[in-house]
Parts: sequence; structure tokens; C-alpha cells
Amino acid sequence: MESNVRKVQNVQLQILKDYMAFCKEHHLRYFVSGGSLIGVMRHKGFIPWDDDIDVMMPRSDYNQFVKLQNEFPKDYFLVNHDTDKNWQFNFAQFVDNQSEIIVRMNEVPRKCKIWIDVFPLDGMPNNSLLRWFHIKHILMYRYLIQIPNIRTQVDTHKVGRPFYEKCVIKLLHYIPMGKFINVDSVLKKMEKALEKYDYDKSGYVGNMLGKYREREIVPYEYFGHGKDLDFENIKVCCPDEPDKLLKHLYGEYMQLPPEKDRVSHDIEIIRLRGEK
Repeated sequence: MESNVRKVQNVQLQILKDYMAFCKEHHLRYFVSGGSLIGVMRHKGFIPWDDDIDVMMPRSDYNQFVKLQNEFPKDYFLVNHDTDKNWQFNFAQFVDNQSEIIVRMNEVPRKCKIWIDVFPLDGMPNNSLLRWFHIKHILMYRYLIQIPNIRTQVDTHKVGRPFYEKCVIKLLHYIPMGKFINVDSVLKKMEKALEKYDYDKSGYVGNMLGKYREREIVPYEYFGHGKDLDFENIKVCCPDEPDKLLKHLYGEYMQLPPEKDRVSHDIEIIRLRGEK
């Protein structure tokens, strides 16, 4: 009998297929990324306990994808800050409207659809000093966006988080700084900063919206034109240098994590695509 995680993975695989077909039809570039790319390299499919799919798109392709949302296949819609003002992030989700689940995170149930995450890939300055300043500029916006929702968006116990950051986060739990921050304005300024450097003219590129922040900045050649690799029963477009990219981000990613870290979300299925 299939687990709920596997049932969700099967739906996500169909979402990915439909997303890929849409990208092919409109000549849009994408790369499988994050845990999904680890899945490609280590499992030739999903990480068994993973319940999401991540893709990245060069900025020009990402912007075009967003513009074309009215042409999405039936029963799909886009979530970003323009379509949902409660969505306080600079990336998007490609969402299946037919499926509905309840996910329990920190014992709090949340009803939601099933989706894949779509991140923009942006260019960076070639000069190392300019790149350092550009990264810090973007991180400043990230912190400002997180402050109003610091209790729900920021994990104080994140492994590797510097002590001074933990202290600042704890302090902000008790200071209502969010009242003085216009998140919508900050999101727009951050978007403008992210788009400053042309992806295809940059020696370094990356996703500054990801979990690993500046560590996600890599040489352009790591992504390149992309190549097809196996994922479950399909071929997906992956970076040209997936091994270099994953080692840069995760270290020895081919080693399985300890059993205690192989954790899936607690998922209750309400309805899946195709079911009445």
C-alpha cells in the first residue's frame, strides 16, 4: 500500500511533466534543483522521504513564465506576490488546483494544494568585491521581509546559524519592528536588485532566495545549457555540472543522512487529481 508521501510524489511528478511540457511549448529554460537534483543523482527519482520538487529558471525565462500564467494548462495556477498578497516571497509556485492535502508542520495543520516551487536564477557581478556588496544588499532585503513574520519564517535552531543571528532573531520576537516595514515595497526593491545583472552575461549566477543564501552563487558553467538525466520514469533538464553544484551546496551528498534526519511532513490527503 502506497504511503501518503508517495501518493503526493506521484501527483508532483505529473505536475512536473505538465510544467515541462509548458516550458517546451514556450521555449523556456529550466533546471531541476535542490533536493530534487539530489534525487536525480542519488536515487534517479525522488528522495524517498522528500515531498517537494524544486526547479530554477534563468530570470528572463522565469519572468516570461509568470507573464504566461493565463495560458497555463487547465487546473493549474500561479502563486506569487502579485497573485496572493499573503505570499511574501520573490519566487513562485506552480499549483495543481485538483489536489488538496493537510500538512502538519510544528503540530499546526495547514490545508493546501500540491505544487512545485519555481525559483528565478539571477546574474551576479563578475568582480568579487562588487559581488560581495550585491549579495549583502539582497540579504538586507531578505531580513527586512522576514522581520514581520519572524516567528513563522525563521528557524532559530537552524544548524550552522551564527550565534549573533540567533540572538537578533530572539530579540526581534519581542520587538514589534514589523509594524514599521512595508513588505510589499521591500519585495519590489528586492526584485529590482535581483534583476540588476543579466543572467546570460554573468560569470557567476545563483538563487539568492534559497535556503543557503550566498552559498548558492556558483560559476555560470555549473548550470550551462543543461542536460537531460533520469528522474523516475522521465528525463528532466539538470545543470551541466550537477556533481560540482551539489558538492558545493551540500558536501558529500551521495551519502544518505542519518535515519533521524530522513523525515517527511505529516500529510493527510483530502483529494488527489483524478479523484472525485
